[in-house]
Amino acid sequence: MSARSPWGPRKTVPGTVSSQVSGAPDTWTGTQRSASAAGREPAALALALLRAEYARLAAAARASVTAARAGAANPLVYVEAELARHGGLPPADATVLAVLADAAAGMMVATHASTAVICRRSA
Repeated sequence: MSARSPWGPRKTVPGTVSSQVSGAPDTWTGTQRSASAAGREPAALALALLRAEYARLAAAARASVTAARAGAANPLVYVEAELARHGGLPPADATVLAVLADAAAGMMVATHASTAVICRRSA
């Protein structure tokens, strides 16, 4: 069985969150998993995946800066490849202001959504 992510197929590994059911034995340790622990693990997995994707993008940005300093003909190739991998390349006719405005709007939506989740949890 494989799980889907926006970045392509991801293999399910026995003993990981995506292959476990609450209360089912962990295939690596043989222990029973509680429902509350199973509920927290998907969030931890999502955070780990997000951190890995951030690390890839940061590495691409550092590689592009290093390439520019070295005088490479196309130093943005690393960032462009990473953005293309996620379907995040802006349209060819996009302006800098439009791209920045889209990013600001996305951050506002994400902040609003996270605030709503925090408020629901505290209620």
